[in-house]
Amino acid sequence: MPAFTPIPVMPGAWPVVGHVPQLLRRPLDFMTSLAGHGDVVRMRLGPRDVYVATHPDLVRTMLVTNAHDFSRSSLAAKSLQFIGPILVATRDEPHLRQRRLMQPTFHRARLDSYVSSMCAAAEEVAGSWAPKELVAVAPAMTNVAVITMTKSLFFSELGAEAEKALRKVGHSILEVARMASIAPNVYRRLPTPGNRALPLARAAIKKTIAAYRADGRDHGDMLSMLMKARDAAGNTLTDQEICDEILGLAVAGIGGPAATATWVFCELGRNPDIERRVHEELDTVLAGGRPGPEAVAQLTYTHRVVKEVLRKYPGWVGMRRAVRTVRLGDHMLPAGAEVIYSAYALQNDPRWYPDPERFDPDRWDTERGGGKVSKGAWVPFSAGVYKCIGDAFAITETVTAVAVIASRWRLRPVPGRRVREVTEATHVLPDKLRMIAEPRTAARRQGATV
Repeated sequence: MPAFTPIPVMPGAWPVVGHVPQLLRRPLDFMTSLAGHGDVVRMRLGPRDVYVATHPDLVRTMLVTNAHDFSRSSLAAKSLQFIGPILVATRDEPHLRQRRLMQPTFHRARLDSYVSSMCAAAEEVAGSWAPKELVAVAPAMTNVAVITMTKSLFFSELGAEAEKALRKVGHSILEVARMASIAPNVYRRLPTPGNRALPLARAAIKKTIAAYRADGRDHGDMLSMLMKARDAAGNTLTDQEICDEILGLAVAGIGGPAATATWVFCELGRNPDIERRVHEELDTVLAGGRPGPEAVAQLTYTHRVVKEVLRKYPGWVGMRRAVRTVRLGDHMLPAGAEVIYSAYALQNDPRWYPDPERFDPDRWDTERGGGKVSKGAWVPFSAGVYKCIGDAFAITETVTAVAVIASRWRLRPVPGRRVREVTEATHVLPDKLRMIAEPRTAARRQGATV
């Protein structure tokens, strides 16, 4: 028996472009189809061979067990030219140093201090809606994510100018990040709104850092935490590093939570029984009040709804690069090999999740024996050394936003409109989702189910 077996090749490659047409036309279907060809599959993107790990045990090996054999992909390195050496793009020792410095900012003990900002963001966005308004849900949830991040960064009025500048750049920064990773040398010279707004945001952030240093107080916000963080040698982040990381937080902390919250309201709209249970929990726990940290923790069913969204609609693609010739399962990968894994494909695979197409928050009810899945088949925030540092923040943010909005509004599906899954950068979104805003107080007066 050979020490390793050949890696199967995905059929259907076109001349010159390889599997790019299939990936562009139907990326989700294409990614979920790969597991049928092997635990590791080779495909071609243009002239380049790329490998895909489709089995959770091998994904776990790549991300956690043998993480020292893999690093970030070359696409992440390209994004350094767009912002700088930020946590979400650095590799190896620089990444470990920055992660240790930034970890206290996202410690669970700090989450409580951000809940008020999360509430305020949801209240600001939902407070602008009118009864029967047709709400564009994804842009609305992006607004919530942008405002949450900026309010969490700056509790003090000293950060008002930076908060305003980041809000302005918040929507475009995701597009800048995506395009800059594809063609950084070209895109950064284009006169796009994002490229024009970024220098102004940088200037405002640096001005705010200087003001915080002159003030000398700890304001309890993210900026204060970043400024006082020290590594093992006692070194702090420089002002330039802090500025870069704030912009990096905007890149990493907007798209994911916005996509998750969008899907929550989509699923509540088309699953009346799940919506009813969420409303009953909110009415019982919150009793019409604003959710504080303790109340958010008590929203167990709402947490399960959010977790099921993260299961069904996670990011559709992640990448690593083999730093040396490595063995992955029964296969050998060459040094420099780019390896893809898909949380979406893994978490919608019936081998690991029974009836994966069904949206079922109760699959996570631990009191009924739920929530038992292979570790490698649960990677909505990746895993290992490059796991998202803000995973707990993102979940708390989404639960809080849902609690605030669903306490006051029902978002109704537009009759006859089909919801289609689309990809945007690494995220999966419901295409052009619009829903009808209906005040829940009005529903109560009319005796409707709440």
